[in-house]
Amino acid sequence: MKTVVVGNSGSGKTWLATKLAMATSLPVVHLDELFWQPGGFDQKRQPTETASLIKSARRGAGWVVEGVFGDLAAEFLVDADVLVWLDLDWAICEARLLARGSESKAHMARTQSEAGLAKLLDWAANYRCREDTRSFSGHLALFNAFDRDKVHIRDESEVDALLEAARRDGLVEAIRTLRGAGW
Repeated sequence: MKTVVVGNSGSGKTWLATKLAMATSLPVVHLDELFWQPGGFDQKRQPTETASLIKSARRGAGWVVEGVFGDLAAEFLVDADVLVWLDLDWAICEARLLARGSESKAHMARTQSEAGLAKLLDWAANYRCREDTRSFSGHLALFNAFDRDKVHIRDESEVDALLEAARRDGLVEAIRTLRGAGW
C-alpha cells in the first residue's frame, strides 16, 4: 500500500501517517526530511539531492508519505494507491502548532526557533490565500487530479471515522465506504 497524506501545517498529517503506518507496518516518509537539510528548518536541500531522496523512497514496496509540500507529494502520487487530504479549520491547526511550540518537529530530531515558529504560524495562517503547491489551492489541484482512492477530511471526527474504518476494513475499503457515504 502506498499512501500520501497532505494538508496544512498543524492539520495532523504526521500523527495520521504514523497511525496508518503502524496499522500497515509500512515506513513513514516525511516530506520535511526530503526538503530540509538535517537538523532544522533553515536550509533547503539542493533540488538534485531532494530528487534523489524521492527516487530512493519511491522504490519501497509500500510507504505512507506525509507533508505540506504539494510539489514533492506529486512525485509520490504517481505510484500512490491512496490520497488523504487533511483540510481542517485553521483554528485547530493553529492551536496544535501553538501547543507544540518550537518543539513542533522534535519527533523528527529537528529544531525550530521561536522566530521560526512565528514565521511558520504566519505562513500556515495563509494556507487558503496562497496560490502555490503548498496551499489549499495546490492541495485541491492534487486531489482533483488524483484518479485513485482518495478522501478529503474536513474535521477531526472524520479523521476518527477514517481510522476506525481503516482498522476494521483496511484503508482502501474505508475510503470507498466513506466516499460512498457522501465524503
